[in-house]
Amino acid sequence: MPPKKSPRRRRRGLSGSFLLMGLISLFYSGLFPLFRLLDYAAMGAAMWLGGKLLRSFIQKHFEEEDKAQEEQAEMQRREEEEKRREAQSISSTGDKQVDELLLRGQQMLYQIRSENERLPDPVISGQIDEIESISNQIFRIVIEQPEKADQIRRFMEYYLPTTLKMLSAYRRMEENGASGEQARKTQERIRQSLDTVIAAFKKQLNQLFEEEAIDIATDIDVLETMLRQDGLIDSGLKVKTSTGEEK
Repeated sequence: MPPKKSPRRRRRGLSGSFLLMGLISLFYSGLFPLFRLLDYAAMGAAMWLGGKLLRSFIQKHFEEEDKAQEEQAEMQRREEEEKRREAQSISSTGDKQVDELLLRGQQMLYQIRSENERLPDPVISGQIDEIESISNQIFRIVIEQPEKADQIRRFMEYYLPTTLKMLSAYRRMEENGASGEQARKTQERIRQSLDTVIAAFKKQLNQLFEEEAIDIATDIDVLETMLRQDGLIDSGLKVKTSTGEEK
């Protein structure tokens, strides 16, 4: 819905018009004689034209301001809609606590992405993209296997929020043009820390896979043992088909 024009704006436009008309009459009377009725008519026409031009200028200014506000409101609406879609895109695991954990993680990733969009540094932007990609892989594993949620508690409660905090601080220093020695050192440490964060996030992802890999290896061992006991494979792991042939 477009923003409504406030009465204050209308009052400001009218008061500005009256002020301009007063100034025009003052200058006009100082420059031209006012002896005849035609002189007053000419001054009135100049005042009317000046007031009309001022009202047109004010109206255009307010229209541009309203348009900017509408665009900003539309951008905020789209951001909220994107955040809502991302939240809905998370598959329900059936566990309320796990779903809340995943939703919180997606919200933090949304904030990290927003910080990334405001940073001009392509190197840091690439690092943030990688952090986001790894984090999404971690979340997908937990969506598919909710029992692994406990393994990412520290990741969710400290690692991800601290990463977001670092990026927000870096972005603020960039926007404010911080150039002091301490600010420069802080920014450099943040850039270096992002590589450490990426390595740590990758390790977190690998840890989630390790337990599954061990379980699969165990299942394979049990399967081969049972197949061997039933005479379906020999010691060379050759499988016997239903016709007795080996492959």
